[in-house]
Amino acid sequence: MKRTFKLVVVVVVLAAGALVRAAPAKDGDPVLIGTVWKGKLTQKGEYKGAGGAPPEFHCEFTITKRDGEKFEADLFEKTDELKLTYLVRGTIKPVDKDKPEKGYKIEWESVGSKDVENTEAITKIPYIATLQGKKIKGTWKHPLNDDGTTIEGAFEFDLAPKKD
Repeated sequence: MKRTFKLVVVVVVLAAGALVRAAPAKDGDPVLIGTVWKGKLTQKGEYKGAGGAPPEFHCEFTITKRDGEKFEADLFEKTDELKLTYLVRGTIKPVDKDKPEKGYKIEWESVGSKDVENTEAITKIPYIATLQGKKIKGTWKHPLNDDGTTIEGAFEFDLAPKKD
């Protein structure tokens, strides 16, 4: 009798563990783990009241984690003189859950950085975009602050072909 009871407890514990695992993205969802999007990000304004910033970055946006509507990604940005990777967290939701062909609303925020060269990373920046077909297009803006930073811009990324 004890063995049967232990077996039932183990099965219940294993089933409960399965319920807390990350939910995979649904079939047809364009933001799967490992998906890479390439494009450009523009910016204008002043950083800490000290002048302008580079007007454009070449970017790669790579999805690193996915749990239902939540995701994490690396946003690599570079110019000829500088480069850095932002660690971002965000959400993706269909514009109309009954008609996924209408696209997705995708939002994220920079929460950290790595591999920073010749620049300073700026975190807690919100990005808002739409994902339609194989294109992510949106805007970003540094929140209101007291240090004189007024930078903002736009971005457009295309889904990169899968690497073999």
